[in-house]
Amino acid sequence: MKCVAVGDMFLSEEAFARVLKHHALFCSYQGFSWKADLDRVSTRTLIRKIETKGSEAYAVEGELKEAMLDADVIFVHMCPVGKDIIEQAPHLKYIVTARGGVENIAVESAKKKGIRVIHCPMHNAFAVAELTVGLMICETRNVTRADRSLREGIWRESYPNTGSIRELRSMTVGLIGFGAIGQLVAQRLQPFGCSIMVHDPYLDAAVIERLGCIAVDKKTLLQESDIVSLHGRIGPNDPPIIGREELKLMKPVSYLINTARAVLVDMPALEEALQNGSIMGAAIDVFPKEPLTKEDAVVQLDNCTLTNHRGGDTLDSYERSPELLLEQLQEAVQTGHTKYMI
Repeated sequence: MKCVAVGDMFLSEEAFARVLKHHALFCSYQGFSWKADLDRVSTRTLIRKIETKGSEAYAVEGELKEAMLDADVIFVHMCPVGKDIIEQAPHLKYIVTARGGVENIAVESAKKKGIRVIHCPMHNAFAVAELTVGLMICETRNVTRADRSLREGIWRESYPNTGSIRELRSMTVGLIGFGAIGQLVAQRLQPFGCSIMVHDPYLDAAVIERLGCIAVDKKTLLQESDIVSLHGRIGPNDPPIIGREELKLMKPVSYLINTARAVLVDMPALEEALQNGSIMGAAIDVFPKEPLTKEDAVVQLDNCTLTNHRGGDTLDSYERSPELLLEQLQEAVQTGHTKYMI
């Protein structure tokens, strides 16, 4: 098969080449870089545009487009594979993306042509799961607030949750969404001894319970959880998972964690809930507008731990992606199916 791999700032073409270039599965290999010269802020803006506008957000042109049109298999990370590529590529059999989401691929067009789309939800799952649990501890135990105060010369004794600080073992954590990341978060929480509720309308309760968690409806999870952590996805026209009505259901001593997507939360509603104390606190890694500035409302809040989109930012997340993708492709070629085929 003719293979084309397209790297970018986060996952380089060289990383693809090390794994794919001389593999027996491919008769030829062509590597390209797409938007790799952008800085991190510009790259984040590009990603958000793709996540909201889809595979047609950016046009692929020139030599890269010509190579894609002649390929049997295309490997990408952020680079779009739009309807025009899919419809004009006569030999294309597989599109393989190193992302968990497939917003950069015209999936429906691929399905109509019988082209298999393989994604990689595990590429940064471990990294995001680790950060999620870390943020739970940072927010509930005032880690970043204490650090900030000490650096300002203040030995702080009073915090937004003083009088309500609890250990994870006495808390109930609710996970909304139980895919690769949600399951890894649950596995990492279980040694702490906390109770774990899960709401995922796409999974049977038996699957959730087999992994040591309690399957519940969304309303029950919001009402009974001490920490609510988001790990789901929504479509471009869907409302946020957490809006004003959902926040009203949460306990006054509860916390919201979002390391998934900014669109999952109505941010003005969350800011209002934090300001009026209808929930205790939050920890957020993703924002509707990035980068944040010191004037942004959420930055002014004392009862919110903030990180600047660090969820998947580990060497392991990117370095292992080509290997994981190749494993999935080999399985698809040999058996006609793979776990992460769309």
